Amino acid sequence: MQTRRWVNRHQTQTLYLGTVLLYIEGVFNIARGTFFALLGAGMLLAGYGIANDKKVAWKLGVGTSFLSILMRLISQDVGFTYVIFSLVFPVALLTLLLHPQSREYQKIWFS
Repeated sequence: MQTRRWVNRHQTQTLYLGTVLLYIEGVFNIARGTFFALLGAGMLLAGYGIANDKKVAWKLGVGTSFLSILMRLISQDVGFTYVIFSLVFPVALLTLLLHPQSREYQKIWFS
């Protein structure tokens, strides 16, 4: 019997934290508005898929976090400080997903 889970504590620390950040960032993006809501839904799907060891979900997570960074850079016309603070979580998320430990784990164990 195959179990479905929201988080997988047996994954590497970077991938586990990346999954949690995908959920958090996904919820906040859904609350931000139209296009960000699509990114947020993609992040929630990616988090669930990564927790269940799906390779396509890891790719979706990397893509949505990269798009989130781009959209924040494009949509911000407030001061430089605000842009920097709004990029903290998306950049951390992308870094966690692209970390060598995360990449090696997904290459070996994901289907």
